Amino acid sequence: MTPSRFTSKLVGQRVLLVGGTGGVGVSVAQATIEHGATVIISSSREHKVKDVCAALVKDYPEAKDRVSGHACDLASPDVEANIEELFNNIGEVDHIVCMAGDRLPMIPLEEITLEKWQKCNQVRTIASILVAKIGIRYMKKDRHSSITLTGGSISEKPIAGGWSMLALIGAGLNGLARQLAFDLAPIRVNAVAPGVIETDLWQGMGEESKKAFFAEHETKIPTGKVGQPEDLAEAYLYCLKDLNATGIVVHSNSGTFLV
Repeated sequence: MTPSRFTSKLVGQRVLLVGGTGGVGVSVAQATIEHGATVIISSSREHKVKDVCAALVKDYPEAKDRVSGHACDLASPDVEANIEELFNNIGEVDHIVCMAGDRLPMIPLEEITLEKWQKCNQVRTIASILVAKIGIRYMKKDRHSSITLTGGSISEKPIAGGWSMLALIGAGLNGLARQLAFDLAPIRVNAVAPGVIETDLWQGMGEESKKAFFAEHETKIPTGKVGQPEDLAEAYLYCLKDLNATGIVVHSNSGTFLV
């Protein structure tokens, strides 16, 4: 029998998913479990963490000892202390995936305030750099360890109507991944840049507006279909598994750059 040299690359490794209770986080958790990894789920709401962990154990009963979760509030003024506590609780990890974020900040330029910017920026970017700062103390210093940030295709492909803050955040995270890959070498650091993915982050638009936006988007993109969480999970898997990948931005966007 041919050995599973590729699907076994994550067997026995510990993967921390920061902001891992959303649709994409759950898909990444499922994918890493199926590849033999131990998964630690973290998000701000303890009940949500427990619910997601319970659902994963129900779907993968054979992996019940490889699934755990810890709440960590990234929106708090005590964010750095909260992250310190998280790593104190979980110990060493092989991979960190940062995908935390509130609902997508669709705010017209004229309505942006310092308070809104600080709130949105803290969870997505400030928390990411603090997770990297603290997390590297709990990782082996070699290329088998990795950190994956979550940027966005909007940093390179604008969307009409109220996306200025997210464009700035996405560009910042893409750039941060490249810089940290240099600063933290040989630990690998990459970013995943999603396009339009069908998740609960779009709920702020309202159901009808969301459906209309997706339908219009699907008339333009080459795949003809808005991305699904299980599609995007493959991009994160790639960042974890390719020991030669660092300082890159992996795009999963239905071909949006072609139109």
